[in-house]
Amino acid sequence: MFKLRKSFLLKIALYGALAIYISTKFFDLTYRQPFQTINDTQNYGFESVDCWFDETSAPPRTDCYHMHVPEDHAQQANKAITFPVVVFRSDSIISTKAPVLHLGAGGPGAAMYIDSIDGIRATWKFHRELSTDQGRDLFVIDPRGAGLSKPLLTCDTFIENEEKRLKYHLSVTTQWQESDQDYFDCIAKFNNQGVKLSTYNSLSIAHDIEKMRVAANVEEWVLIGVSYAATYAQIIATQYPESVESMVLDSATFPNLKAHNNFLDNAMAGYLALYDYCNLALNCYKPLENIEKRIWNLHQELNLNPIKLELDHPFKNKKIDVLLNGDRFISALWAGLYGVEIFADLRHIIPQLEKRSVYTITSYLENHVYFLLDPAFGDVSMSSHYCYDDKPYTDFESLRIQADQLPKGYLRDTALLALSFPHNCDEMLIDASDPIVSAKTKTNIPTLFLHGELDTITPLSDVTEQRKTFTKNCVVTYKLSHSVLGGNKYAQRVAAKFIGDNKKDQKTLDCSEYKWL
Repeated sequence: MFKLRKSFLLKIALYGALAIYISTKFFDLTYRQPFQTINDTQNYGFESVDCWFDETSAPPRTDCYHMHVPEDHAQQANKAITFPVVVFRSDSIISTKAPVLHLGAGGPGAAMYIDSIDGIRATWKFHRELSTDQGRDLFVIDPRGAGLSKPLLTCDTFIENEEKRLKYHLSVTTQWQESDQDYFDCIAKFNNQGVKLSTYNSLSIAHDIEKMRVAANVEEWVLIGVSYAATYAQIIATQYPESVESMVLDSATFPNLKAHNNFLDNAMAGYLALYDYCNLALNCYKPLENIEKRIWNLHQELNLNPIKLELDHPFKNKKIDVLLNGDRFISALWAGLYGVEIFADLRHIIPQLEKRSVYTITSYLENHVYFLLDPAFGDVSMSSHYCYDDKPYTDFESLRIQADQLPKGYLRDTALLALSFPHNCDEMLIDASDPIVSAKTKTNIPTLFLHGELDTITPLSDVTEQRKTFTKNCVVTYKLSHSVLGGNKYAQRVAAKFIGDNKKDQKTLDCSEYKWL
C-alpha cells in the first residue's frame, strides 16, 4: 500500500510539472528564462555579480547584475560599457506579468543610490506594492553615465575645487568661469580615456533598455519614469512601442519641451512660490510683510557681509567651511523647492537671517552642498545630454528675448550670463543629434501621470498640455512638489492599482477611481 501511494504521488508530481511545462509553452505564460550573459564570444548582456551592499539585510530574492551594452549602438562591435541592475524577484514561481522597470533618478545624471543597503531597502519599500506584491519582478537601474555605471561621468575636478570655493565669496561670473575650466579639464580627461561623450544621451539609454529587455527575455515592461527619466520612458515607448505594457510618469519632463518653452514663466515660478509661501504652507495664517523685498535685501546683505559656517561633509568624515553669502542663500532656497517644507520654514528663515541666525536655513544649505559635492552625480553626462537632447532644438533668440523681461538684478543677470557661457559641446564632439529626442510623444500606451501641484521644477501645466497626445492617460495630483511616488503611500497605491488594472489592448481607461485612493 505504501509503495502504491508513493508511486501515485510521484505520478501526480510529474503530471504537475508537465502541466506547468505545457501551460508555459502553449498558453503563453511568461516564466523566468535565464538571462543572456556575457562570455568569451558575447560582449553584451548580463553579468551576475555579488551585490555591492549587505545582502543579508536586503529584501528576499534580490539579485545584482552589471548590464554590458555597446557604448555606441551604431557600431555593434564597439567597446562595452556597463550600468548596474538590481532585480527584486516576486514570490511567483512562474511570472505571468510584465516586470516593472524603474529607469533611474532623472537629472539627467542623478543616481538612484542603490549603492547602499539603506537605498536598496527604501527603493523596494516605495515600489513593492506596484511590483513584487502583485507578482511582478522589479528592475532598478542607474542609466549610463550615472551612479554605479562604468564609466561614471562625474567631474572630480569640479568637486575638488568646489569644496574649496565654498569657503570664499566669489562673484557669480568668477564662480562660473572657474567651474567652466573644471569641466573643460574633465572633458579633456574623458576624451583622452577614449570615452565617446556623444553617446551619453536619451536615445542611447532607450537602446540600452531594449538590449536589456532582450537579454532578460522580457516581452514587455511597465516603465517607471521620474523627472528626466520620464523622457527616457517616452523615447522607449516611441522607439520600441511593443516592448511597453504601460507607463507611470512622475513629475514628468517631455522630450519636445526645451528651455525656450515658457522660459519666463518657468524661471519665475520658484520665486513666485516663495513670495506666496503662506498660501502654500499648512497652518500659515499671517504671512511675513514685504516677503519679496526682504528676500532680496537678505541677498544683498549676505553678499556684503557673509556668515561663516562649519558643516559636516556630506560624503567624507570631516568638517568643511562654507560661507553663506547672498548667492548661496538663493541657491539654498531653490534647493528647498524640491519639497514642500520650505513653505512652512520660510517664515522662520527670513527673520532668523535678519538677526544673523542660520538655525533653519542650515539644512537647506546642506542639501545644496550635497548636490554640489555628490560623487555619484554624472554632471558631465548631464552636459552631454544637453548638447545632444536640447541644444540643437533650442531657440536661443527666444530665450534672450524672454530673459530680458526678467526683473532687473540677480535674476536677469544670471539668466543672461548663462546664455553667454560656453557649454563645451564642441569639446565633447557633439555637433548633431537624432530629432527623435525633440519629438512630441504620441502614444496609445496606458500612462499614469503623477504630479505635484506645487512643483516648480516640472510644472503641472506641462502635463496638462502634453497629455493630449497620450490617447489613454490619467492624471493624479497631490499637494506636493517634485517627485511624488517616493515616500507617498497614496501615490504608490494609485500606481499599483493603475499597473494592475491597465493593459495596452484595453480600449479606454477609467480614471475616476484613482483620485479617491
